[in-house]
Amino acid sequence: MSAADPTIPVIDLATATGDELVEALVAHSCTFLVGHGAVDRISRVLETSQAFFELPRDEKDRVRWDGDLPWQGFQPVHEGGPQAMLLERFEINLAPGGRTDAHGDPVPLDEWAGTFDQWPDRPADLRAAWVDLYAHHHELATRLTHLIAGSLDLPVEDLPAWTSGQHANMVCNHYLAQDEPPEPGRVRQRPHTDIGGFTLLWADDSPGGLEARIGPGGTWVPVSFPPGAILLQVGDLLHRWSRGRIPANDHRVVNPEHVPGRVSSDRYSIVYFQYPDRSTWVAPDEDAEAMHTEGHLIDRMAESDLQDAGVLAARLS
Repeated sequence: MSAADPTIPVIDLATATGDELVEALVAHSCTFLVGHGAVDRISRVLETSQAFFELPRDEKDRVRWDGDLPWQGFQPVHEGGPQAMLLERFEINLAPGGRTDAHGDPVPLDEWAGTFDQWPDRPADLRAAWVDLYAHHHELATRLTHLIAGSLDLPVEDLPAWTSGQHANMVCNHYLAQDEPPEPGRVRQRPHTDIGGFTLLWADDSPGGLEARIGPGGTWVPVSFPPGAILLQVGDLLHRWSRGRIPANDHRVVNPEHVPGRVSSDRYSIVYFQYPDRSTWVAPDEDAEAMHTEGHLIDRMAESDLQDAGVLAARLS
C-alpha cells in the first residue's frame, strides 16, 4: 500500500510482524488492529461507562476532576462556555509500572486499582471492567512497543521506560447528542496530535465521528471502524523516539450533519493513552533536542487547558 493511499490499513496481531506494523504507521500515522483480544473487555467498559454517564449530576460530581494536573475523574467539558467541546468524560490513571512491585513480584489487580482514588460508587462493576481493560492494554502496549522498536532498531536500553515503566491514562468520552445545530466554533474535538507515545482507540460509528489527516497531502479521512478493531495512533513522543520516521497522527471529531426531523445520537469512544516513564528523556529527531517526558506532558496539558474553556471551567468551579 503506497504512502499516497488514504485508506487506513488493518493489521492482524495474530500474524503481524514489526516491519508490517511500522510500514503502516510510516505511511498513515495510524492503523487498525484486530486479533488483540479486547473485544469483550471493551464492551464491558462501554456498558458500565454509559451507566455512569446516566447517573444524576450530583453523584457524578463526587468524582469530578479537582482542576490539578493530570486530568482524571469526571469532566463535564461541555459546560465550559460558548467554545467548549461538546463532550463529557471519565478518566483514570493507575500507578506506573504495571502489575509488578519494586521487586518484580506480581501486584493483584485490585491492589493496582486501589492506586486510583476517584472511582465512582456506581455502577458497582465499573471499577473491575475498567481495570481489566487497562491491564490488557498495558500488556498490548508492551507488545506493540517491542514490535516497533525491533523494526526500527531503536536503542535496547530505551525499552524498559516504554514497557515495564510505562504510564497511561484511560478515558471514556461521551459526545452529546445534538438535536439542534451547535453554535459556530463548537466542535466535538479539535484537531490535534496526542501528547504521548501512542493511543489505542475504540469508537462507535454514530454520525459525527473521528477523522484523521492521512498521507503526505494531509487529507482528512472519515474513520470507520472494522468490526472488532481498535485504532493505533502515533503520538508526539513515539514520533520523537522514532527519530521522526513515524509521523504523529493528526485527528479530530466532527459534529454530525444536522438533518431536520432526524433524531441525533450520542457517541462514545474508549481511549488508552500510553506514555514512557515520565522521568525519561526521549531521543530527538535530527533537528531537535531531547524531550523530557514529564515536562512535555505538563506543557501540552497546560496548552490544552488554555484552549479549552470546558477544562478551565472545571478547574475554576
